[in-house]
Amino acid sequence: MLGGLLLLIVLFFTGCLSEGDKAVRYTPSTSVTPANSEWIVGIHPYLNSQKTFLAYEPILRYWEHQTGLRLRLETSLDYADYERKLYGGHFDLSLPNPYQTLKSLEYGYRIVAKVKPDSEFRGVIVARKDRYIRSVEQLRGEVISFPAPTALAATLMPKWFLFEHGLNVDKESFPRYVGSQYSSIMNAYTKDAVAAATWPAPWKRWQLENPQKAKEMELVWETAPLVNNGVVVRSDLNATLVEKLTVVLGTMDRDPTAKKLLLPTGFAGFEKADTARYEPVRKFLIRYDRAIGLPK
Repeated sequence: MLGGLLLLIVLFFTGCLSEGDKAVRYTPSTSVTPANSEWIVGIHPYLNSQKTFLAYEPILRYWEHQTGLRLRLETSLDYADYERKLYGGHFDLSLPNPYQTLKSLEYGYRIVAKVKPDSEFRGVIVARKDRYIRSVEQLRGEVISFPAPTALAATLMPKWFLFEHGLNVDKESFPRYVGSQYSSIMNAYTKDAVAAATWPAPWKRWQLENPQKAKEMELVWETAPLVNNGVVVRSDLNATLVEKLTVVLGTMDRDPTAKKLLLPTGFAGFEKADTARYEPVRKFLIRYDRAIGLPK
């Protein structure tokens, strides 16, 4: 009788452990994200976290209304924080700069759209008017502020412009990476840097928000344009839903309500794109890497 009782106890606990083991070992039968799941959306931090939220949260609600998707905006502290999340596959849908767009392809993303127009995707170099910067030579041996090493329009393109005009910033000046577009501009305004690199969208917005300070600043040089920011999605997302969202993106600038929502972002709209569309960016990065060296 005692033996039978012990057998029942063993069988009972074995059954419990088996169920627990099954729970621990369970894995989904497919890697494809379910159609009704929430998608995490990340925007590369060309605006600070608060401004990113204010600009993009209404846009995400518009996308939800048009597609039936569930979207959650997640901001990032700086470029490094954003890139850790992007390259770790944390975002389902993201809007990276063109350099990050191409690099994301190595981490399970694909390009479905891009920002427009390309004419606005250029680097600008600004300085205080009382610096009277007119020659690249005036920047030699001086501090120049940049938002981040991997900012394409606001760092790599201005560095390339200066390189083509005789100044290798990394070797002949002191680049200072300050974390954001506004901080880059402010470093020039406060004279902590002789000049600052940024790109048109934050430069124009900074001028509107700081009209008195803007009177003391000027645009000194601007670079040639390149392909604008991309829209990438994780490759395992539901293809039908991705296509539905892509269609909505492409029509936003034709919808008066949606067009107003785009104003705080600093760009005009979206258009379909793929990897081939970013070939000019790839070629630029190859030239840059050979001459100056891409950030590690």
